[in-house]
Amino acid sequence: MPRDVRDLAWSGESDDALGLFDAAIDATASFHGDPLGLCKKALEIDPGLHAARLLQGHVLALSLNAPFRAAAARAIAPLDDPAVAFCEREGLHKAAIEAWLAGEPMRASAILAGIVERWPRDLMALFFSHQADFFAANNDAMLPRLDQALEGWNEGLAGHSWLLGMRAFALEEAGRYAEAEDLAIGAVERQPLDAWAIHARGHVLEMQGRTEEGIAWYRSTEEQWSKDCFFAVHNWWHRALYHLDREEFDDALALYDRGIAPDERSISLNLCDAAALLWRLWLRGVDTGGRWPVVAERFEAHSEAPCHIFNDVHAGLSFAACGQWERFDAHRARLAGTAGTASGHAAMLRDLGLPAIDAAGALARGRAVDAADLLEAAMPHEALMTGSHAQRDILPLTLIEAELRAGRGLSARRRLERRAGARPASAWIARDLARC
Repeated sequence: MPRDVRDLAWSGESDDALGLFDAAIDATASFHGDPLGLCKKALEIDPGLHAARLLQGHVLALSLNAPFRAAAARAIAPLDDPAVAFCEREGLHKAAIEAWLAGEPMRASAILAGIVERWPRDLMALFFSHQADFFAANNDAMLPRLDQALEGWNEGLAGHSWLLGMRAFALEEAGRYAEAEDLAIGAVERQPLDAWAIHARGHVLEMQGRTEEGIAWYRSTEEQWSKDCFFAVHNWWHRALYHLDREEFDDALALYDRGIAPDERSISLNLCDAAALLWRLWLRGVDTGGRWPVVAERFEAHSEAPCHIFNDVHAGLSFAACGQWERFDAHRARLAGTAGTASGHAAMLRDLGLPAIDAAGALARGRAVDAADLLEAAMPHEALMTGSHAQRDILPLTLIEAELRAGRGLSARRRLERRAGARPASAWIARDLARC
């Protein structure tokens, strides 16, 4: 069995093919290039290199895109042949992908965590474990998992810098902002194309309300994260958030048009970024022109089957903001059907997804009291939205707006004053406080 650059053995026969797999892992960790294409080339050289099929499966499953999920299943289907042999670790990777495809993100996260614990130098497992925690409402596990894995690494080991970017993000989500910022800056110095590390510092600056520094950071690194980078849309979104906090709505919309607006190539996570920005503007009553219907149309093309709570909620926001009530009701009905099953996705929908979508619908229909009641009851389950603190912030922002429209100024003020402690210069918060 050939060994990769971290001395892990994989099924197969060709060192050249495994070299392409190593390059594909780096492309995945940096969010640059074409990891799927590299895996395809590797399999053309060595069809027995299961690692390449598994990486294809992971990347496609994590897209949270219904058509890509079908492609993920096809990528790993050859491993279902009883005549095909693979090692235990490869079998666990396959099981993790299958858990994702079955709507069980928490099970996928647990399987990947087990791989990392036993084989800490498996960068594919580390990367997708980090992402699985993120999308399984398991952010608290990211930092201890990385710290434990790093004990098996050294700075000279290929791929070490990617772990620094991951750890910077985990520190940020844990509220350890100074450490996160220092590590993110260091990771970018070591590897300028580390889009995740750039994004980790962006999170710190967002959470601390350092909007001027945030805008400058994303401007200074733009060439590193906006070219040939499949994380570019999300970083454009972060850059626009700073302008929203300053109530520079024209600037935010200009960035939307430049880097966020969806097209036929957009995956569901890109659509979520678009919806998340437009919804914040919708809460403010900003005229966004004809942008909303485009997002709703793209979501409709992806919404035949519920996929993940994060996507499901943002699709619901889009249909509500457009007043596309037939689509809204059909989307909700599909989710209600899923919520009646025994999957992990179902539990997330029952406790948070459906109440959040119902609240958005109520607010868009002018029933602010109902919206506030629904969201207030659901907020103890906020973490089930998955994603980062910045992404989940759409829920408290919507609750505050619902309370203000419902005449519950005292409750809204309490929430706003807590937010103002972290963002004392926020023009957005200042305006809402004046409405209480």
